[in-house]
Amino acid sequence: MKVLVIGAGIGGLSSAIALARTGHEVTLVEKMERFEPVGAGIVLAPNAARALESLGVDLAPWGYALPSADLVSADGQLIQRIESQHLDARYGPTWALSRPALHEALLAALPPSVEVRLGTPVSDVFEDEGGVEVQLDRPRRYHLAVAADGLRSIVRDRVMGAVAVRYSGVTCWRGLVANPGLEGAIEAWGGAARIGVVPLARGQLYYFLVLSAPRRAPTLGWPDGFRKAFGHFRGEVARLFEVLREAPPLHHDLDELEAPVWGRDRLLLLGDAAHGMTPNQGQGAAMAVEDALALVKAVAPGLEGALHRYRSLRHERVRRVQLDSRRLGRIAHWRGPLARWLRDGLLRALPESAGRAQYRRVVDPGLALVSSS
Repeated sequence: MKVLVIGAGIGGLSSAIALARTGHEVTLVEKMERFEPVGAGIVLAPNAARALESLGVDLAPWGYALPSADLVSADGQLIQRIESQHLDARYGPTWALSRPALHEALLAALPPSVEVRLGTPVSDVFEDEGGVEVQLDRPRRYHLAVAADGLRSIVRDRVMGAVAVRYSGVTCWRGLVANPGLEGAIEAWGGAARIGVVPLARGQLYYFLVLSAPRRAPTLGWPDGFRKAFGHFRGEVARLFEVLREAPPLHHDLDELEAPVWGRDRLLLLGDAAHGMTPNQGQGAAMAVEDALALVKAVAPGLEGALHRYRSLRHERVRRVQLDSRRLGRIAHWRGPLARWLRDGLLRALPESAGRAQYRRVVDPGLALVSSS
């Protein structure tokens, strides 16, 4: 089939690779004049890593294999630790990368048969029983279009009608700095605030600072505003402020879609355009990559019934991850001292088997999809 993929982010590139590798004639369009990945860093759990591996994407030259991921309290006391590679030999590493590095890895795996058109915004999309007509340099027609143009997808809203975006109640700052010597990922919970630090390859550290705030609240002043909001954190995460010399370069509210939206018969939605979610489980990109594998399976028998097959493969899985991430974000920002004390105590008291079971609940369905692809 002739397939148009709209958007060259993680989901768009993954779907273009997957479709081209299965013999489809793929055109990939991106509104930006050049590839400019948005964001600072990213963690790819084994379900995402294995899915990308199945697409020929080699993360090893670009990524850092995380030995552990710790959840700690604001005073630096350990609450939970996950060592994914010790849970099950079939999982393999959890990779941490900068966003530009992941983009380079995806581009290196993009088949040369894919026609790439940069600086090509798409707004006029007409879907009917025979396919999709899109206005590019001229009207062009495709058997199928895949909209992977992000949380505020213009194509989705044009074809499906406006879809409400939900504010999660927190705002986030992100960036990259020199690593002061941390080896594992750490996330610290401190009431209205959270800090995360993730080592990357080549001596970099990805960090994120999260704060409960009204929507579109003014950014914090540097350095006093950040010191007031995050100065109560202790332990290893506080080493971030030894190397953070200026305000974080990226700041945005964490928004999500209320529920997944999967598209129309000849226009399928993928990634954030379909199911934008909060990053509390680190599974947003993973869901987009899994979408790409499921989409190829859904269209393999033909376009008749493809939307139903695609939705059947993805909706329950994605909805569970979306809602679990939403709940986790609320729990992380409990403000009352007693509530936080009880939460941290309960999490510490959980047997190791409970933590492993929860981790497998997130990862295993993605591995099953890879195995069946």
